[in-house]
Amino acid sequence: MNAVYAALNLIFIVLFAPLLDGIERKVKARLQSRQGPPLIQTWLDLLKLFRRPNVRPRESVRWLFEPAPAIALVSVLAASLFIPSLLPGSLDTWGDIIAFIYLSTLSAVAIALGAFSTGSPYAQIGSHREVSIIMAEEFSLAFIVAALAASSGGLSFSRLFPLQLKVSTITGALAFAVMAYVAGARIPFDVAEAEPEIVEGPFIEFSGKGLGMLKLSIYVKRLLLTTILLNFFLPQDGTVRVLVYVIGLVIISVVYASIEAHYGRFRTKDAARFLKRFAIVGILSWILGVVGW
Repeated sequence: MNAVYAALNLIFIVLFAPLLDGIERKVKARLQSRQGPPLIQTWLDLLKLFRRPNVRPRESVRWLFEPAPAIALVSVLAASLFIPSLLPGSLDTWGDIIAFIYLSTLSAVAIALGAFSTGSPYAQIGSHREVSIIMAEEFSLAFIVAALAASSGGLSFSRLFPLQLKVSTITGALAFAVMAYVAGARIPFDVAEAEPEIVEGPFIEFSGKGLGMLKLSIYVKRLLLTTILLNFFLPQDGTVRVLVYVIGLVIISVVYASIEAHYGRFRTKDAARFLKRFAIVGILSWILGVVGW
């Protein structure tokens, strides 16, 4: 039964992630006194990309450039199988939160390597920025996960969902909410893409189906991180779970979109400095978890 639930959750995630991005685009537009695109515009954009062929730059390294979009997308889709989302079942015995982090990081690394292989200066600048943010982000995330594991008695999702209410788990979950925002490549942390400066950086040389897969991988990753955050507090069974989960996804996305609408982009060094300082919150949560608070 868990395999069936995991398959149905996967379908839901693929279908709903672009729609959630459409909601965020609408919210940001309204907050900036614009009408904004239709809610399904992200889906329409993806369908247009998936109908177009890939174009490979002549200077690119073929064995890195061509598989990068598929690796990025398959990694996050595989990670989604470990987490209960719309339905309570998942393949959580096959992977814990460390496996999830590895797979989601693999997705980001595939994008960076694929972009770096193109030879485009804009793409390579974006790749360097992406790697800088990943390294700073993973340092903070390691302490947050350690704090939650120390308080819950393990790294498996069955231990982490839902969290026991302690000072360490509450601070750890709030810190995870911040990291979910950062890892979603949202303003002011989207320094790798930075459209006005380097014209979407890592994505600039991708087109057609490849670009569609890269964009979809980011939307799926954002939804998965929000799903983990919700699972920290939601009951794992019960008929109201589905309704509360979907409403929770929309509310958190609206909050994230509202933050994006009111901030400008960080410079790379400022984003990295913020993440290094934010690691203090993770370290404090970990210490609280170790002492049993």
